[in-house]
Amino acid sequence: MKIIILIAAALLSVQAFSQSNLKGKITDQNNQAVIGATVQIKETGNSTTTDVSGDYLLSNIKEGTYSARIEMLGYQTRIKSFTFDGTSSVVYNVTLSDDISRLDEVVISASRHSEYLSEIPASVTVVGQAKLQEFAKSTSNISEILEFTVPGLAMSSGTFSNWGQTLRGRSLLVMVDGIPQSSPLRNGQLGIKSITPNDISRVEVIKGATSIFGNGGNGGFINYITKKPNSIKKFEGSTNVWGTSNVAETKDALGFGGYQSFKGNLDKFSYYISGSYEKTGNKYDAKGIPLLPTYGFDNSKIYSTLGKIEYQLTENQKISLGGNFYKSVQNSPFIPVAAKVEVFNKEGDYSITAGYGEKGTIAGEKANGSILGNGQLTYNLNNIFSETTDFQTDLYYQNTENIFFYSDKFENGGQSVINAEKYGLRPNFITKLSDNKAADITLTYGVDLLRDKTNQGLLDGRLWVPNIEMISWAPYAQSTLKFNEKWVVKTGLRYDDINMDIVDYSTLPYSGKSDGNFSPSVDVQGGKLNFNNLAFNFGVRYIEHQEFIPYISYSQGFSIADLGSVLRSATASNINDIQLEPAVTKNYEFGFLSKFNNLKFEAVGYYSTSSLGTGIVFVDELNTFQPSKQPQRIYGGEVAIDYFTSNDKWQFGTSYSYVEGTKYNVGDENNLSYLGGDVISAPKLTVYANWKPIQKLSTSIRVTNSGDRERFDPFLNVNTNKYEYRHTEFPVSGYTLVNLSLAYQLEPNLSVSLAVNNLLNEYYLPARSQWASPLKTFTGAGEGANAKVSLQYNF
Repeated sequence: MKIIILIAAALLSVQAFSQSNLKGKITDQNNQAVIGATVQIKETGNSTTTDVSGDYLLSNIKEGTYSARIEMLGYQTRIKSFTFDGTSSVVYNVTLSDDISRLDEVVISASRHSEYLSEIPASVTVVGQAKLQEFAKSTSNISEILEFTVPGLAMSSGTFSNWGQTLRGRSLLVMVDGIPQSSPLRNGQLGIKSITPNDISRVEVIKGATSIFGNGGNGGFINYITKKPNSIKKFEGSTNVWGTSNVAETKDALGFGGYQSFKGNLDKFSYYISGSYEKTGNKYDAKGIPLLPTYGFDNSKIYSTLGKIEYQLTENQKISLGGNFYKSVQNSPFIPVAAKVEVFNKEGDYSITAGYGEKGTIAGEKANGSILGNGQLTYNLNNIFSETTDFQTDLYYQNTENIFFYSDKFENGGQSVINAEKYGLRPNFITKLSDNKAADITLTYGVDLLRDKTNQGLLDGRLWVPNIEMISWAPYAQSTLKFNEKWVVKTGLRYDDINMDIVDYSTLPYSGKSDGNFSPSVDVQGGKLNFNNLAFNFGVRYIEHQEFIPYISYSQGFSIADLGSVLRSATASNINDIQLEPAVTKNYEFGFLSKFNNLKFEAVGYYSTSSLGTGIVFVDELNTFQPSKQPQRIYGGEVAIDYFTSNDKWQFGTSYSYVEGTKYNVGDENNLSYLGGDVISAPKLTVYANWKPIQKLSTSIRVTNSGDRERFDPFLNVNTNKYEYRHTEFPVSGYTLVNLSLAYQLEPNLSVSLAVNNLLNEYYLPARSQWASPLKTFTGAGEGANAKVSLQYNF
């Protein structure tokens, strides 16, 4: 099922004379209900949409012969002629076939209401369920899937952490069904890997600064839309089991996993429930050396559950309750051996010896990992206020616990843990002010209410980041104006008001380079802080000809740099003297989409400025992290091409992403320097080819290339009389990875697959391992050749 949409069926007025009806059920090739498909009588323009069961009813059809058009993005359009006698009903049940060339062009909610992807004046990437299922045959790591499928997203770190995996050089907001997974109060940079791909219906990635969801999304946001309880049966399910292993070295490298889901429909009540478990073994690089266990995937146990129930109260009212739980725990038999980095001369010649894992234990170290839980209660009321308005509100709860690895950066060592708890309420209205071809006007408006409590301490009881409580409210309004089926104009405003209460605290002595040089402890008086911001967005798209669909847009965003990191590094004795400021981002963008039968071409260019840095930087002289005060300018472009043969046996595609950025001191705009690798990623190239030689066999080969980025010069450390590169300002050398997957359909409901990642067993250092090498503790090699075998059964 490619699209999950719920639109109430249009009610036509009953007329005095006898008329016919057209009714039926629309399903896909897996006998699943197709929800939101449009059924239209071409000659009269009357139309309706299918409900949650795939049923439709088109009433009041006058006597005569008419053509019915059934259309749904992701499926091939069907047109059939019928003769109506004016008295009886005509039943037309139809099974729609996949339209491979349009699988991921889905209706999304970038403006908190459903709209066509090609009509949004912004750069949007949607990873649909079909593509997620394809990539899940190779990996259960969602960050690796997005690395390939989302132009503009930086390369995966190869670890559990997404630190440095920016979107167009900016921080991004990660959500599950609209619930924020990361906290601006203390961002642990673990949010991207917060759910298993098996539970995702689609991923929506909106790029560039956005005022849609507020604080934290300077580069845009990633929203994981989980699967819904859409079924036409009372009971059905899916079973998936798999095994994994490193190929370069197999000692204790075997892993395994299983996933089970059930769903059904019992009249007005529907349900979906799933659970999964995965255990990984040892991980090795291409030389057979154990990978650095810091933030590693080795010897981990991953638990995940998702549950949803929906009840149709009336024809236009629905209530749903859902939640998911994700837990990843690493208990590695290896301890980290730090990397060795040497800079030979002022020209910057250098060598890196990657860190690795060696057998051993650290006294008192506990298993590290993440626990995330989300709960959501949603109420929908459609066709109110003379059938002009749909209303939705949701109440949500989110809880996070991130336990990090043991670190000698603390006095006497220690492990830190982030605890965050959120409550939110979001009433949202969608009003059709006008609905005709000349002017179709939609207004979306509401308010976001949020309470967030966060701290970060050590497992031994020491407090590193003080208790912070944030209460915020944010009214917003977004309008969409569609003129003559040719132009789409979008404008919006959002006002964020954020209030924080920070308790008194003392900073912990900390040595950022693990060299025994600890910062002094500082007693800091807490207090209350307030931030507010008005953000505006505007965009225009021309949609008359699918061969050229251009757009321009301007948008604003804002965020507070990782507040917890700033507070824990404070040198002032009063919270009001730390000079905390939100970073305001402005994004300018131009792009176009072109579709020629089986060819799709998309290109975009952008320019982004921010009044301050949008993160924190390591200050070598202080041996600690500080908020970036330097304004930034970031620019870049993306190109993506997809081609599908008419018989759908071959699919080819490629994408290229380039981003660059500079910074400067306030008042000295002409003295520019390049931004570090934690902000700006190296160029990224992806290429894929899918081949389906017979109906039951499909193959895919994917190539990912990370380019070079050599922008920096070393400095002479006067204390050691040696040349060094600054943290994140280190050259990055490129590398290329090749992945292969094959799938065979044994039976209509049973399939088996084999995938080999890093097929050529290339030895490489992920980009983050290179630009973070001055700290030595995060620099490890990438995994060598590794395989995954899967078996999937549907019933």
